[in-house]
Amino acid sequence: MKVVVVTGYTPTPENTRGISGLLYAILRYRPNEVNIKDYSYNFNRIEENERIRISQDLDSEIIYVKKPKWTKIFNNVWMRRFVKFFAKNHLECYMPNKKIANQLQQEKADVIWIYPYFFYRYAKLMPNQQFVVTACDCEALINVRKFQTKKCLMDKKALRHTYIMLKKGLRFESEWNRPNLQVHFVGEEDKSFYERIYGYHNAYFIRHPHYSLLDKGINFNKPKLKVIITGGYDIYTEDDVDLMLPNLIKNNQELHEHFEFTILGKTWEPVRRKLEENGFECQYKTWVEDYAEELVQHDIQIAPISYGTGTKGKVLSALANGLLVVGSRYAFENIAVATQKSCVQYQNAADVAKILLEIACEKDKYQAIAEKGRAQVRYYHDPERISKEFFETYGK
Repeated sequence: MKVVVVTGYTPTPENTRGISGLLYAILRYRPNEVNIKDYSYNFNRIEENERIRISQDLDSEIIYVKKPKWTKIFNNVWMRRFVKFFAKNHLECYMPNKKIANQLQQEKADVIWIYPYFFYRYAKLMPNQQFVVTACDCEALINVRKFQTKKCLMDKKALRHTYIMLKKGLRFESEWNRPNLQVHFVGEEDKSFYERIYGYHNAYFIRHPHYSLLDKGINFNKPKLKVIITGGYDIYTEDDVDLMLPNLIKNNQELHEHFEFTILGKTWEPVRRKLEENGFECQYKTWVEDYAEELVQHDIQIAPISYGTGTKGKVLSALANGLLVVGSRYAFENIAVATQKSCVQYQNAADVAKILLEIACEKDKYQAIAEKGRAQVRYYHDPERISKEFFETYGK
């Protein structure tokens, strides 16, 4: 089977300046009978020597596609803002053109894979060619959920921006009902929402593959367990973090008898300041060279995710590498784990301090949960398993 990939991001083993990791994992572990050729717009700016290495790793030719000349006018930040707020679609969605379409047509591929959805209009330019479009998440569902966040409810700019993005999402997703196009989601509820809103039945849900795995002994039998929070303090986490902090501070002394805390990310300064003012000791890191290596130095990850869709990559990575993850329902959405069996899902972020103290009292129980979480994710999110399912589904 010959598959041609048209992507905005050159595939890389981990997400590099964009969502390039999922593509790499599915291509790297594909069945032997699947032959690949990759046309990349290289939004993630992968250098030529790295492109050659990745091409060898994937046993695939990677051809860089130049962005249309008219896009240069939008290099200006004000022009990009104009497109964001006033154009009917995202800038990238206007990039497909007949010249590239003719080049793709000459490949005589069994299927063309669009990753991510930006270039879906190639399906309109090539009506006799079969396509699969990776949406990852449902854009309409993302923004419907965003309306429920505190920031969106209290900030008129955020509310206006969310409304604009919702309209764009509804507009371009409504164009996907084509006889030559199938849609790939990594979120089960994303797929259901897409079918319910548009009435289309051309979508499938396939789990997200895990990425880097490191050997880590899971051992909770030690005086202090190491806890890490990663990501950022932003609209995706603010509501839950704000609920979680007061009880962490209130139980400061008891928590520090059993735990050491680290926060990793660039936007945690308000949280750092608040914890510091209340005497809560915590190590802060804005960046590490090797994320997976940093992760496995810890025993527990807290994932206070307030909203989102699809699969949360940092949660998947923590589970796959043997951390016990304590998080919201959004944190574990579309991951093959169950609370109190292979993860710990809280009902209210204010309960996180209480959950940590319970872990300190029942270390054997929660070590077993961490072990089960790792086993579940390594099996059900195994990239070879996911890749096989992907090409069996979309290569029909």
